[in-house]
Amino acid sequence: MATRLCEIDDIPFNLQIKGLGDEELLDFWEQTQHIENVLRSEYQANIVPAQDYERLIVLELQLRSCQRPKERRV
Repeated sequence: MATRLCEIDDIPFNLQIKGLGDEELLDFWEQTQHIENVLRSEYQANIVPAQDYERLIVLELQLRSCQRPKERRV
């Protein structure tokens, strides 16, 4: 029986970032900020990203920090 592999575009961004590690997620955020700044300086216009990357990444990092077990202080 044949199976259909999901295209990356078929998966919503907020689900794609769940598969990234914390460092990868921060690197991705940094890259999106860099690209946005380059586009702003290149076109001298306010660039509105197609997706709200920063908000989704911050929400994912907050969720992860709430789900981590608390470290015991001795």
